[in-house]
Amino acid sequence: MHFCHTRAVQVWTKLTLGFAITGTLIVGAYGIHQLRQEDADLRDAAEREFRLLGDAVTVAAGNALRDRHQEDIHEILEALKLRDPLTDVVVFDWSGGIIASRGTQDTEPLARDSAGAARAAGQAVVRFEGPGGLAHLVGAFPIRDDDGSNLGVLAIVRPLDALRLDLRAETRATALSLLTLLAGIAGAGWCLSSIYVRRPLLALVRTMQSVRSGNLSARAAIQAHDELGAAVGEFNAMVEELVEVRQRLSAEAESREALEASLQRADKLVTVGQLSAGLAHEIGSPLQIVNGRARALAARTDLPADIRRSAEILARESDRITHIVEQLLTFSRRSVPSMADIDMAGPVRDIMELFEPEARRHEVRLDFVTLESLPTANADVGQVQQVVMNLLSNAVRATPRGGEVRVTLAPSSITLPDGSVQGSVALVVEDTGEGIPEEVLPYIFEPFFTTRRSDGTGLGLAVVRSIVESHGGALTVVSHPGDGTKVTAQFPTLHAARAGGRVA
Repeated sequence: MHFCHTRAVQVWTKLTLGFAITGTLIVGAYGIHQLRQEDADLRDAAEREFRLLGDAVTVAAGNALRDRHQEDIHEILEALKLRDPLTDVVVFDWSGGIIASRGTQDTEPLARDSAGAARAAGQAVVRFEGPGGLAHLVGAFPIRDDDGSNLGVLAIVRPLDALRLDLRAETRATALSLLTLLAGIAGAGWCLSSIYVRRPLLALVRTMQSVRSGNLSARAAIQAHDELGAAVGEFNAMVEELVEVRQRLSAEAESREALEASLQRADKLVTVGQLSAGLAHEIGSPLQIVNGRARALAARTDLPADIRRSAEILARESDRITHIVEQLLTFSRRSVPSMADIDMAGPVRDIMELFEPEARRHEVRLDFVTLESLPTANADVGQVQQVVMNLLSNAVRATPRGGEVRVTLAPSSITLPDGSVQGSVALVVEDTGEGIPEEVLPYIFEPFFTTRRSDGTGLGLAVVRSIVESHGGALTVVSHPGDGTKVTAQFPTLHAARAGGRVA
């Protein structure tokens, strides 16, 4: 879980850093360009002003030299010094001698070099001196007579302190603006990546973790019409397909288990059939002879009482063996039911009346409930009565003295494997016994499984299930220890049976 969360944060952080670095590069390049442009503009403005000053002073100095009034040149330089104290001015003759000067010894070499450059070039020379060209602005302007002859050179040296201050102020303002813009870009990138990337990714990761933990109903609720939304949509579709595959595998596993159970029952039926056929052939006739002789001995009055009592026991136990063999034969034959449109109330009532003495002997009360408007069922009368007999026998034996067994007939319905519903008549047998232990319930329909060690054969409920299934019905058992047992056998109605392909 921590790994996935860390991965999501890494993506979000990378995007934020990407925004910041990209913004820094773009804004930095723009800032450098702006500073260079500002530097060039300030230099151009300073040079234009400088040249205007130089041209004006050159004209005035030229007039003074032509008139040979050198004191006028000194006055011009004094006036210029008063107007611009930081600017130094030197007037050279054409050979390089100083005619007039208003400057310092520090700037004189700059003025002399500049004047030499102007004489060599034969025209005005202006250049920026010092580190970065920001120490002094130096210019030399030739002074010519009206006929074009050279009278001298005017050299001007101006410190660039004001220009440096302007550039520094502009640099600070530009840097502050760029930093503000960069912070805005980084903040916007952080917010956008958090909203559109980090949060959706974390939601998707949480959904993945939920699905991995087994919650296949989890879906990523991200409504975005972009690549991330498409990825989430594909993930949700994949989870839905996974659910379908799991359901299909579960259904296949259930079908396989049902098939294995059916094969096991079939093997048991084969075994029961072989066993019952052998028993019927091998012990049927001898058993009848033993039973007849025992009853004959029990009926003789001239024999001692203990012999007659032993004969009665022998006859009763041989009857029990005969009954077990008959149940085996009935279970193994699985005869096809003779279907008919019947009212189940009559056959069920007949069996209950037949079973009434047995119930009284166990001091158990029988109760029968049915409706007058009960629909007819498509069933075999004899096999329905056999179902009632087996269920009543189990219920009465499981009910303590003073208890009650209730038999109910009511309209019902059966849900088929394909999800459709068909009508049926429900035969419900309820007792007030001790119930069936939960660990025993899965085995009560297995042949030869019984909890009655003394007189149980373990075939009663197996026969009931075989008959109900052959009718296309359903059999359910609800039981809780200490709360009795409720067995429901549903027989399809005539209309439902015909719809299912059977003909009455």
